[in-house]
Amino acid sequence: MKKKIVAIACAAAMMLALPTLAWAAPSPVGSNTSGDVNGTTVTVQAKSGSVSAPTIAPHAASTVPQGVTPLVSFEIVGTPDASGVTVSFNVGSQYANHAFTIYVEHSDGTAGENITGVVGSDGTITFTVDKLSIFSVVIGDVASSSTTNAGSTSPQTGVDLGTVAGATVVTAIAAGAVFVALRKKVTE
Repeated sequence: MKKKIVAIACAAAMMLALPTLAWAAPSPVGSNTSGDVNGTTVTVQAKSGSVSAPTIAPHAASTVPQGVTPLVSFEIVGTPDASGVTVSFNVGSQYANHAFTIYVEHSDGTAGENITGVVGSDGTITFTVDKLSIFSVVIGDVASSSTTNAGSTSPQTGVDLGTVAGATVVTAIAAGAVFVALRKKVTE
């Protein structure tokens, strides 16, 4: 009977020493939407607040230099608390690895800004902003190999496996102690 109990305890210790699953953090609360802007599907995701589907801008961003014609200009509007807004769209694989500049005109009257990067190998441009604005996209020459696409980021899972690792170590030590005690009892 004692051997069965010890065998069950050892089996349980081994089971608890197995690795566990890492659960991802819950999706952020916000809104997702997309819209067609001159044949380009623009997808917008906000971490908080809400955004409306992108629409064709009434004009190019005021920060676009004279003589430069944007490939596409679109406007994104939403609630004032909208933040962490990620915009993604495909300009076509013919622009893969080209440098891009997005000229931004803020609707709240603050100074505009420029977002630069490299078009992805599939023609996708992704960037994140904190203000809803008019965005005018200008594609440049093929980017040099030292330029990277700053729009790609790895997701954070928000999981701390320190507790699981500690429990695994304690369980393995307990299993070792049971083994030593049994060996000692068998040799007596």
